[in-house]
Amino acid sequence: MNLIRHCIIDTTTNLVVNIIDYETEQTGIPPGLEEHLLCVKSDTGEIGGTYEDGVITNPPQPEPILLGAV
Repeated sequence: MNLIRHCIIDTTTNLVVNIIDYETEQTGIPPGLEEHLLCVKSDTGEIGGTYEDGVITNPPQPEPILLGAV
């Protein structure tokens, strides 16, 4: 069984707040979740990304921390 990856968007902030895998493609309000959340199929969206005009923009990658560097 292949699961389909979805981003859960908080429509009050337009931020991706969770990632959920479903057996079928979901749209709209996710089953069993609150009405201000939106489910959007996305293979690449990440938590902390923004959602605008149907497009998820991921947050910038953090800079690597070098431990023990002088």
